[in-house]
Amino acid sequence: MYMGLREPPTFPVSFRSNFIMMFREEWRQNVDFARKRHIMMFPVMLALVAMIITVGLRFLTGDAGIESYYDTQMAADAQAEKAFTWAELKIGLHLSLFMFSLGMGSFAFIGRNMVSQRASGKSYLLAGPALLPLELPPVYLAYYCKEVAFYLCLILTPVVGGMALGILFGMMTGLSIPLLWSSLPIVLGCMLVTMMQGLALSFFASAIWSRSRLGALLVPLGAVGAGVIVAIDIIPLELAIIGLQVQLNHNLLWLPVAAISSLLIATVGAHLVPDDFEIRVTTRSELFVPVHDKLFFLGNGQIRTLVAKEMVDVWRSGTLFKMLGSYCVPLLFLLALAWMADFARFPIPFNLLSYAPFLGFFGFNFYSWLNAVDSPDFLNGLPVRVPQLLRAKILVYFIMTTWISVLFLILMAYLLDQWAGLFPALLVMIANSVYIVALSGLLMGLRPNKAIFDTQIMAIFWVATVIPLVSLFLLSFTQGDMSLYANQWTQLEAGGLDATSRGYDSSQAEASFGGIVAISLGLLALGGTFLLMLERRWGRAAFEN
Repeated sequence: MYMGLREPPTFPVSFRSNFIMMFREEWRQNVDFARKRHIMMFPVMLALVAMIITVGLRFLTGDAGIESYYDTQMAADAQAEKAFTWAELKIGLHLSLFMFSLGMGSFAFIGRNMVSQRASGKSYLLAGPALLPLELPPVYLAYYCKEVAFYLCLILTPVVGGMALGILFGMMTGLSIPLLWSSLPIVLGCMLVTMMQGLALSFFASAIWSRSRLGALLVPLGAVGAGVIVAIDIIPLELAIIGLQVQLNHNLLWLPVAAISSLLIATVGAHLVPDDFEIRVTTRSELFVPVHDKLFFLGNGQIRTLVAKEMVDVWRSGTLFKMLGSYCVPLLFLLALAWMADFARFPIPFNLLSYAPFLGFFGFNFYSWLNAVDSPDFLNGLPVRVPQLLRAKILVYFIMTTWISVLFLILMAYLLDQWAGLFPALLVMIANSVYIVALSGLLMGLRPNKAIFDTQIMAIFWVATVIPLVSLFLLSFTQGDMSLYANQWTQLEAGGLDATSRGYDSSQAEASFGGIVAISLGLLALGGTFLLMLERRWGRAAFEN
């Protein structure tokens, strides 16, 4: 029987139905990725961190009234020098949130990818216009609003809830918390419009980028130009980020204006997304044989073949720059941390060895990317076992990232003028890299992005990484001389918390590096042990992702 031609629904009807179903889809995806109780741990932990920071605001703003070993006037001057102003704290909050939202708003690129994933038996609502009589603009606008609503529930609300817990904790304990109950709704509204602005601008830029090669050229140039304009203060940062402007000046009338403006930008972006879901076929020259030939130092065994295969997969998938970016961005954060330590004039002797332990810790993120490129299920029909593939991925990690860490340490040694600590710092970096990545492979196998949400695995991973990381970080202040901490502990035992010698005297530090070398060698031994244990842990496991 002829039923007639089905017309696409109107914009409001399509938007409303897609928004509701996309929100449910997002929740189902997260539940499938990590069980429900593990998902709920993230906002809980975020709220706890926000509570701790709220309680610590008195130290950041110089209101704690703590005296050091200087006399009273010198202590007050030092405290004033190292204190952050409220404006600086607000800038840090909104700038980090704005950068996060810029990184999460490139929706225009993913429609084609979602269509291509239908071969795995799944389809996504964002790919609906390619399969159903749906117009593109309401679907993409619904996706933008879904992202805003989901991040509001998962991130912003827990953060503000943690601030409320911090204020409540101050009331119960009598501590002075420099934050008012009345400021919490303003903070939430300002953070919301900052996130909306970042998501909208990123979505708009990705829509222009996806339309043509000219757009792919103009968007990066425009982004660099905008960054330069803000950096040289032609347009102040507080004017560029509207949420920051509102929170600095408390002009609340700008909040609805900013929200409506972001929605308009997202709507324009939704209309600019090209109506093209065709899968583009690309060809490349031979990759495997050249890569395999360059890995001669791995011998002629199966591990060389697997490493070459993994490196080709990374290059072919187009995720190489994303993976390297995920490793380099934290290094830029360390540079910012070095600047902040110098700016705030912390009475802590940061040096090259203070940063080296974190380089290995960042390896987990890169290792996670390596396991997200392609599903290894097809290897179940080949004479390959999971431990072999895990070792290959660990080798790929070292081949691709070690040179970046070495260059970073050389740059830091030059900037800090601490060449004497370069070789110990290299040892710390290599030891931590071996330890962290081997531990990740042993605990999480080929599913680190999912296994990390397992409460037991998360607890083991956290304890096993924090203890050596903090130990190396503390020893870096004394250049590895553990006798200084032993002497400090003796004084605290004798005089209690009122012991007179509580200040750190940098002239006492000896560049023996003994404690640091000992811990680093221990981490190398543990890392090697973990690699040997891969066979026992994953020897009979099947390939799955």
